[in-house]
Amino acid sequence: MQTILVVDDDPAQVKMIEMTLLEAKYKPVTATNGEEALKAFRQHQPDLVVLDVMMPGMDGWETCYRIRQISTAPIIFLTGRQTTDDKVSGFKLGADDYLVKPFLPDELLARVESVLRRTYRARQPLSKLLRAGPDVIINPASHEVFVHGHLTPLQPAEYTLLVLLAQRPGEVISVNAIAEALDIGENEKRRDRVKWHIWKLRQAIEDDQKHPKLILTEPGHGYRLEKVE
Repeated sequence: MQTILVVDDDPAQVKMIEMTLLEAKYKPVTATNGEEALKAFRQHQPDLVVLDVMMPGMDGWETCYRIRQISTAPIIFLTGRQTTDDKVSGFKLGADDYLVKPFLPDELLARVESVLRRTYRARQPLSKLLRAGPDVIINPASHEVFVHGHLTPLQPAEYTLLVLLAQRPGEVISVNAIAEALDIGENEKRRDRVKWHIWKLRQAIEDDQKHPKLILTEPGHGYRLEKVE
């Protein structure tokens, strides 16, 4: 679960953002001013910061500057001002995106997911990543899987299965080949155990596991991962 630091002196705004992030399976950490934000940042090492510009005491500009001295974690500025100069100043300080108040929760969430995707891809050599669909990215080096920009934990068996399918997109993998990769012994329950792991993997990466579009069943043969064009 990715951690997001939310910094704003408006309690209602913080609560709205916090609930939005929780519903989207992120872990929000909150602060009401720049000083609190820096302490929380050092303690939690968040994956992203949502930072209000206009705060009493240490404002968002100064907070961003200080965070940039210790980290390259992405920062999204929140502001009630719409001037181009403000945006330019924010980007020069190292902000990754800019959101003008008022905004809808869905808009904030879309910005968060977009910035996380861009940041993650920029920090990893593309040749070393595997794709298991338009919005499913695997990093074999760290054993991390991202679905729609979210870090999605998988059990070892499901991770092994996903990598096996992603390394051979469009190719039908037999039940026996999958069972061997997962160290499932030769017995009468072998097919059922493979089916169980397929079900668990679909649950993690498919938008609708009852109508899968990524991991497809080839009756009598096995399973294949839909090839990404």
